[in-house]
Amino acid sequence: MSYLVIARKWRPQTFEELVGQPHVTRTLGNAIRSNRVAHAYLFTGARGVGKTSVARILAKALNCETGITPIPCNVCSNCIEITQGNAVDVLEIDGASNRGIDNIRELRETVRYRPAKSRYKIYIIDEVHMLTTEAFNALLKTLEEPPEHVIFIFATTEPHKIPSTILSRCQRFDFRRIPARLLVEHLKAISEKEQANLSDPVLYAIAREADGSMRDAQSLLEQMLSFSREDLTDEEVLDVLGVIDRSTVHRAGKAVIEGDARACLDVVDDLYRRGIDNRRFCRQLCDHFRNLLVMSFGPGEAEKRLDLPGEEKNLLAQEAGKTTAETLYLYFQTILKGEEDIRRSTVPKIALEMLLLRMAQLPRLEALQGLIDKLSVMERAVKAERAAGGEVRALSEEVRPLPAQSPGGEPRPVKNDAPAAAKMPPPEEPDAEDEFDCGADQPVPSPGDTTPEEAAERWPSFLSWLAVKDPILAAKLSQSQIGSVSGDSVEVQVLEVFEGQLKEPQTLSKISDAGRAFFGRTWQWTVGKKPSDGGPGGPRKAKKVKTATKRSVMEHPVVLQALEILGGELVDIRRPKSEEAEHRKGRPPSEG
Repeated sequence: MSYLVIARKWRPQTFEELVGQPHVTRTLGNAIRSNRVAHAYLFTGARGVGKTSVARILAKALNCETGITPIPCNVCSNCIEITQGNAVDVLEIDGASNRGIDNIRELRETVRYRPAKSRYKIYIIDEVHMLTTEAFNALLKTLEEPPEHVIFIFATTEPHKIPSTILSRCQRFDFRRIPARLLVEHLKAISEKEQANLSDPVLYAIAREADGSMRDAQSLLEQMLSFSREDLTDEEVLDVLGVIDRSTVHRAGKAVIEGDARACLDVVDDLYRRGIDNRRFCRQLCDHFRNLLVMSFGPGEAEKRLDLPGEEKNLLAQEAGKTTAETLYLYFQTILKGEEDIRRSTVPKIALEMLLLRMAQLPRLEALQGLIDKLSVMERAVKAERAAGGEVRALSEEVRPLPAQSPGGEPRPVKNDAPAAAKMPPPEEPDAEDEFDCGADQPVPSPGDTTPEEAAERWPSFLSWLAVKDPILAAKLSQSQIGSVSGDSVEVQVLEVFEGQLKEPQTLSKISDAGRAFFGRTWQWTVGKKPSDGGPGGPRKAKKVKTATKRSVMEHPVVLQALEILGGELVDIRRPKSEEAEHRKGRPPSEG
């Protein structure tokens, strides 16, 4: 007997042997048991997930010589002929090569004839979406009301191309991609039957490359069994097949996370030497960072969503602990955009190098909530330190030695050999009720009463001190000055834009408290508008003059030529020192 490839040799022959499609096999088995078999079925799904295999199993279950059963015997003549593909009453038609209306007309003519030896005449049309619109229209009436002995089974990978009129006349079953875990288990069973010993990393690499297709996985397995020898390592086997091994992906991911630019370039050189497609590698790397992101959410999510061997999960957990989820998501987004650049690039190797180097230089991101928690911890530590300092000072006050009494009742001095600094009394604490205490580097408040004239002289120092205690209030008073003074009443002249806000009772109370804390005296504060400078027009006129001056300078031919030759730009306009001195004296600048 000639050699059969693994995909044909180990094709499932019963519903129980089918891998990864329990919803299909259970529904069809119950339909057969309850005698509710439809006259038309549509199987959809990716390539190599079992559509044609299920169609053959269903044909055997309906035409088995032992009777209609969900478990065909596979030993009778009908089952054997269907398995070998030469059954007279089970016709497998390729929709791509029989897509015209003439082929469908011929099919309609043969439908009315009863089966030669079986119970049903079954038409299996593969890639049915390739039929033309005219062919579909010709099939409508026959598909809706076929003879009792006819059953249609359609298979397609592109169900969106099938007219809705056809879809409404069929029972549709959507086949799923086979999970990697089930692929690995089935491949391991096949390799044992083929007397081959393959490691789990190799089988997982095949399953990832198959992308949910059992036929692709079996084809790669057969190619691997043809190449493998006892002295061939797993890396060499994968290298021969052109499959990306996970060790290379882990090397690239580790180099990116650790910011190792040299290791990134080494990985790209290795891929280029082995002839690995850069886009395929980007997809694998994207999947790697997705796994790292899932692993960062906790071991529970990793067990639920990652079909990986235990050794690889441990490596992912170690790598995920070196960075944050925000950084991993940034890597993921960068790879998605970089894959498009690599696809369009004429030098994909250099594009991949630049992508990995850019990722290695990306900043490490921190979660906002984590930063808030760190600030909260620091704040609590500072408060605890201050509280501990207050308790120490209070304790020192309690244990201060009292003067001893002499036998005559007179106080006797206590001998103390402590340093002079220790004999000094502790500094007085500021009043707890006073909101405006003085900082170490700020102007010292007045120790006693201050006259309003002195307050006017010290007003800039007061504003500097207030900038630390109440920055918002200090900003509103930044360009203010002391105006009229009458007894205990002091007028503060402010800019017109802040006049209304500072006249509010709550704000005046803040100014009064700050003045009492700094000047050591309580005054009645009032707020007035600061007079404008510069006579009629004020600052607005001065601004217009300055703008006109700058425009005239910019349009001067000498200035334009200087800027063009030197390649500079105009930053500021200033008077010469001689003209500035004359301007300050009130004389017009000299001409020339």
